[in-house]
Amino acid sequence: MNNRNPLATQTIEEKNKQYAHDCAINEHAYSDATTSVPLRDVPVDKVEFIGGLWRIQNPHHYTITIVRDRPMILGDQIQHSERTFFKYYRAGFVTYNCYGLLKPHFDMIVAQYTTDNGTYLSYGKTIAEARAFLGIRLYDKYMDVIHRIACKNQIQKN
Repeated sequence: MNNRNPLATQTIEEKNKQYAHDCAINEHAYSDATTSVPLRDVPVDKVEFIGGLWRIQNPHHYTITIVRDRPMILGDQIQHSERTFFKYYRAGFVTYNCYGLLKPHFDMIVAQYTTDNGTYLSYGKTIAEARAFLGIRLYDKYMDVIHRIACKNQIQKN
């Protein structure tokens, strides 16, 4: 997955060329709206040129996971007492500003179910929503198998 700030508009080649030029003319890189350091003191992979300025990108340790086509960060697993094969995690949407990835709010829930054919994920604002969306996804994927087992007697009558 691309770990660059999506607000950066330059290709890697364009960025490297401008970086070399701007280091030579003693440009600065900003770590926030008021603090700057000489650009040459910051490795090229730690900055992005966004909004006409070099911005030092916040370091982060998060793993980004795609859930229903949305990048999310999974947090702690939630302990629950209901009988289910699903696992639940606190989660937050991936958001950026010009200085990089922002700390997630963990205001969503992700449901996870692993099968022999892969791991399925879905999200919602509550465990019930995440479970419902994942259940629908699994039903869509395994509809024929579910129908053969759940309606075996009905199928034999026809």
